[in-house]
Amino acid sequence: MSSVIGIGLPLLIIVAMTVVGLELTVADLRRVLHYPLHVAVALLAQVLVLPLLAAALILALHPAPTVAGGLILAAAAPQAISSNYFCLLARADIALSVTLTAVSSALAVISTPLIAGLMFGLLLEREAGFALPVLAVMRQVATGLLLPVATGILVRHFAPGFVARNRVRFQRLSLAAVAAMLAVLLVDQARTIQANFVPIVLAAVLFMAGAAALGLGMARAFSWNRDESVTMVAAFPSRSLSIATLIAVNVLGRLEFLSFAVIFFLVQSALLVPAMVLARRRAGL
Repeated sequence: MSSVIGIGLPLLIIVAMTVVGLELTVADLRRVLHYPLHVAVALLAQVLVLPLLAAALILALHPAPTVAGGLILAAAAPQAISSNYFCLLARADIALSVTLTAVSSALAVISTPLIAGLMFGLLLEREAGFALPVLAVMRQVATGLLLPVATGILVRHFAPGFVARNRVRFQRLSLAAVAAMLAVLLVDQARTIQANFVPIVLAAVLFMAGAAALGLGMARAFSWNRDESVTMVAAFPSRSLSIATLIAVNVLGRLEFLSFAVIFFLVQSALLVPAMVLARRRAGL
C-alpha cells in the first residue's frame, strides 16, 4: 500500500488537476476584471477567515494532532473545482465560481504554504513534533497544482476541438481519479478514521457549516444577488483534497492527516448537494 500511496496518489492527482485545467481558459483568468470586487473580497475572506475558523475549532475541540493537522491542510488549501459543480446544481453564478477557482489555484503557491506553515507553527508544532517546510510546500503546490492545471489550459487553448470532442471522457477520467483517490485513502486510513471517527466528523461538519455561513454572511453584507450568494455558500467550504493530499504525502509523509481530508470531502458533498438542490427549487429554477 505504501508504494500505491507514494506513487499512485500523486499520479492520480496530476491527472485530476490536468483535467481541471482542461475545464479552464485564459478568459476565466481575465474574467476577474468583470468581478474585481467579488473576486478580491471572496478570496481575501477565504485566505483570512477560513484559517481563523479552523484555528477556533482546534482551540475549542482540542482534537488529536491527526485531526488538527488535516483541518489545517483543508483550511489552507485553495478552492476546489467541486464548487463549480455545486453551483451548477443550484443554477448559481458558475462563471464567478470558475473564476474564483482559477485565481485561487494560481495564488495557492504562495497562500497555502504560508497559511499552513503559520498554523502548524502556532497550533501544532509542539504536539506534532515538526515544523512545516514552507519552501517544500511551495514547490509541491507549483508542481502538483499549477503545472498540470497550466498544461490543461494550454491544451484547451491550442486544441479546443480535441478538448470539446473528448470533454465527457475527460470529466469521467477526472471523476474516476478522484474516486480512486478516495478509495485508496479510505482503505489506508481506515484504522485512523475508526479511532477518531466522532472528532473527525464533528470537526468536518462544523468547519463545513461555518465556512458556508461565512460565505453567505459575506455576500449578504455586500448585498450580492441570489446567484452570487449561493456561489459563496458553495465556494467557501469547497477545499482542494488534492493539494492537502500532496502536502501530506510528498512533503510531510504524514498520511494520517488525510483521515480528516477524506471524511471532510464526503461530509461536504453529503451536505452541499442537497443544499444546492434546495436552493434551486426555492428559486423556482
